Amino acid sequence: MNRIYQLSILSVLVMFLTNGIIFAEESKAKDETVNMKTMPANNATQMEHLRKMQAHILAMHELSTKILAEKDPKKQEELKNQQLELMKAHMVEKMAHHHEMMKAK
Repeated sequence: MNRIYQLSILSVLVMFLTNGIIFAEESKAKDETVNMKTMPANNATQMEHLRKMQAHILAMHELSTKILAEKDPKKQEELKNQQLELMKAHMVEKMAHHHEMMKAK
């Protein structure tokens, strides 16, 4: 009887922990979803934004591939610097857009 009692308590605890983890993941996923108010107003603008994102991602991946394939450390460092500049430019663009959105509120 004591063993059954222990197992039932353990199963209830596991169930609560599992539900808590699932709930935490769901709430995290909701927080990470894009707020529809910040999305571009029309489909053409949205597609333009997505194309820009795609171009940036492809450029980053292309540079990453070149960096990994390059054997010369000096050339590899140059490619890394190129990638860093691309990342900086992207960050500046994102921050400018963020400030623009904050002024609009």
